[in-house]
Amino acid sequence: MNVEREYAVVGSWEDTNVTLAVLEAYIPRYFTDATKVYYTKTENFTINTVLHDTHLDKDVEEYLKSSFSFEIELYLFIKQRLYKQYIAVHKNGL
Repeated sequence: MNVEREYAVVGSWEDTNVTLAVLEAYIPRYFTDATKVYYTKTENFTINTVLHDTHLDKDVEEYLKSSFSFEIELYLFIKQRLYKQYIAVHKNGL
């Protein structure tokens, strides 16, 4: 409920293009041309990228899923909301 009430857009770097497109549409005062700026200055935004192994043992993965079930549900809700906003912004072009 707080996400819906308090935040116009909640995005993720996992979905950078979608996030930037929605931010540009929903909050143009601050995010006009955000996609263009991001892609012309990408080196400034990727300084701290680190490649790492994402493999988890099954028992560790199951433990984390059960321990963070609320956080996972919230993340999936926010991701779904972001994509609905993206569709609403680009409904004529899809």
